[in-house]
Amino acid sequence: MANTKLKHKKGARRWAFPLGLAIAVLALIGVVTVIVAGVTAVRQAVEKSRNFDEYNTLLTPVVMNDPDAFDDLTQANPEQLIDISIWSILRSNLAPDTYTYDDNGMVIPEADVTAEFQRLFGTEVQPQHMTVEGYGYTFAYDATKQTYTIPLTGVVPTYTPRVVAKEERGDTIVLTVGYIGGDQWAQDEEGNMVAPEPDKYMRVTLREKDGAYYISALQNTAAPETATTAAAQTTAAAETTTAAPTVPATAAPTAAPETTAAAS
Repeated sequence: MANTKLKHKKGARRWAFPLGLAIAVLALIGVVTVIVAGVTAVRQAVEKSRNFDEYNTLLTPVVMNDPDAFDDLTQANPEQLIDISIWSILRSNLAPDTYTYDDNGMVIPEADVTAEFQRLFGTEVQPQHMTVEGYGYTFAYDATKQTYTIPLTGVVPTYTPRVVAKEERGDTIVLTVGYIGGDQWAQDEEGNMVAPEPDKYMRVTLREKDGAYYISALQNTAAPETATTAAAQTTAAAETTTAAPTVPATAAPTAAPETTAAAS
């Protein structure tokens, strides 16, 4: 009888170790899975934030003067497209010696404006070069010299963008963008810029061609249910200080972040 009990104990011990090892392995797999899932979630959140920051940078010169909506580029206001293209150049961290200067300001070749136009809007439509009359500034076009003259002043943007949603549809990306009033930014007690609620939302469609995306539509849309506003979000405000013209105090509010011209 004693030998029988001993055999049972030995048999139980033979199964105890592999069973315990299996449980430990499964527990370790569970922990690793949780860790991997957590790291993946954090990585995706960081990637989403990075992508949204890139879209905000891309769209800042697009939304700043509140261009008219269009379902197709052929319906867009050609002067506004030129205005956006020039502003995009001015906001690209230009070195002071990138362009030459005359008595009226910085001189940008027409070819550079065309190149920026095509980067932003593709080649479906051709730029119509003309003098641009903005809110308190003028980009003067010289057809003979094929240049634009940019006054060395600054401007308070009408809006700054906040991308709140992204949807991929085949070869297109649809962004939902909140328009933050340029004169509605405030500062908290620590001096950080605080963004207000968006005045409105627009839908921006980016279409892919030859591995690059270009803006193909700018449409009105309702506020998304999932849109949230971060009170301390300062990305758009921090990016508004770069090269460009200044609206006189009577033409625009001065409380908002101001885009300033490059020094010659």
